[in-house]
Amino acid sequence: MSKRWVFSPPNKALHAEIAGKLKISNLLAQVLINRGIIDVASAKSFLQPQIAELGDPSLLPDVEKASIRINEAVRKKEKIVIYGDYDVDGLSATALMYRCLKLMGANVNYYIPERLGEGYGLNADAIKKLKEGGADIILTVDCGINACREADIARTYGIDLIITDHHQPGNEIPNAFAVVNPKLETSQHVFKGFSGVGIAFKLAWAIGQHFSPQKKVSSEFKDFLLNAVGLVALGTVADVVPLLGENRILTKYGLSALQYTEIPGLRALLDVADLSDTNLDAFHVGYRLGPRLNAPGRIGKAGIVVEMLTTTCRDRAMEIANFLEQENKRRQDIQLEIMTSAREKIMSEINLDETTAIVLADQSWHPGVIGIIASKIVEEFNRPTVMIAIADDVGHGSARSIPSFHILEALEGCKCKLLSVGGHAQAAGLKIHPDNINEFRHMLNSTTSQKLGKTDLVPILNIDAEVTLSMLSKALVTELARLSPYGEGNPIPLFAAMNLKIAGQPRRIGSKGQHLSFYAKQGDVAVRAVAFGMGDQIDRLKQNGKTCSIAFVVKINNWMDSENLELEVKDIKFDNEMTSNSFGRY
Repeated sequence: MSKRWVFSPPNKALHAEIAGKLKISNLLAQVLINRGIIDVASAKSFLQPQIAELGDPSLLPDVEKASIRINEAVRKKEKIVIYGDYDVDGLSATALMYRCLKLMGANVNYYIPERLGEGYGLNADAIKKLKEGGADIILTVDCGINACREADIARTYGIDLIITDHHQPGNEIPNAFAVVNPKLETSQHVFKGFSGVGIAFKLAWAIGQHFSPQKKVSSEFKDFLLNAVGLVALGTVADVVPLLGENRILTKYGLSALQYTEIPGLRALLDVADLSDTNLDAFHVGYRLGPRLNAPGRIGKAGIVVEMLTTTCRDRAMEIANFLEQENKRRQDIQLEIMTSAREKIMSEINLDETTAIVLADQSWHPGVIGIIASKIVEEFNRPTVMIAIADDVGHGSARSIPSFHILEALEGCKCKLLSVGGHAQAAGLKIHPDNINEFRHMLNSTTSQKLGKTDLVPILNIDAEVTLSMLSKALVTELARLSPYGEGNPIPLFAAMNLKIAGQPRRIGSKGQHLSFYAKQGDVAVRAVAFGMGDQIDRLKQNGKTCSIAFVVKINNWMDSENLELEVKDIKFDNEMTSNSFGRY
């Protein structure tokens, strides 16, 4: 699909100031400005994140009240149950709190609901079961902010419900003993972008402070917190929250803690993912570790992941890690089958020229995997997408969207056709009766067609700067690496080079020839380029004398003990495609 390149406007005066005072290149300074970092102090802090810059946990609403109550429960040996979620964020948050409370000698257990049987968040049956099991406190992580009815049920059972969550609160706040959510706080000094495990970390820190009479954590507890940031990095990256502010600090230090962790479950996970001897970055968490941790919750029961992350037995940790490996392979097989089916439906049932929202449904699809497929459909066709798996006269739907469209608002406008709906601007879940799917499809398309124009349906590449090939070097790649970890809110720098020639013969690479390898030449400089998934464009590159422009990420390829500059191509535009609609400026 053709992409529109949008260039960030250069701010030469500002990037010269930042570059001069911090002794960095103008290009790095410009990328920082593109990320919204527009003064020297902020730029220095971004390039040199310090763990000492983390905000005091007491800034979070109700965190003091929650930590005091939990310390009291620890002393009295009251039973605390951590109520988590089945995704990586919720699982890592559950493991972090469990390890924290076990360190303090608490009477603690955890509960992870089943995705298919119970769904997301607190539910009445689970609360009743936990009460019968003797729970005095239920501590939620990564869920609960909209569980008003469930909070009332817990109160009638005499359970102190402590909610920690990072999701957007609704109009009504649950009547719980304490509600720890930074989005409830209006102060600008409170960082609001945490993941669920980030808030769990802050609560653990506060608990450690209140456990000590001097409001200073013990050396043992400090070591726990420094190691726990590895779990924080897992959930923060996997939950795709912005890697800015305190999240950037926690992830930067967390990736290092994860690499050198002594937690048996994490070591086993790194081993099965073949990452034990790798310098970890956010990519490894998002695409290698995260899918393995997510797999049981998608197609089975997620509680076994918390067991792996909390066990002290190395053999048991490795046994579970190997099980996760098999579950992830099973998930991949299911995903491939559904993706093939979804593409066939799009090609045979949908006129993309007249469709602004894709709604697909099938009785054979696994509801635990359709969210991943919806994301891939959005990536491929650049339209808001709803995937619906039908079972027992109920359609379980996962919706994903393009950046410019608020999918939850659109779905709430279709509430009359839905059994339930909830989520965020870019991702949501719903339930629907199968008889209503066609009407829902028409209603959603009516909404999207009113709000999305043709240019909205063209995917955008945000270009940090136009460069010449002569500007690129290994030293520049090393300098740009100071911007990592990359992720939401801080994408890897993307550049464009214009008026290039193809040097030599391009060739297809990969097991099925699905990728392209060629040399891009500008003046006297030629650099190897690799275009993943673009093997079918080889004939266009072979036309002698044809010029092109490429959007790319610049990298160093380490191969056979040698380091070479390489361009990872994200898009190619040939000279006959350079129209005004192909480019834009912010």
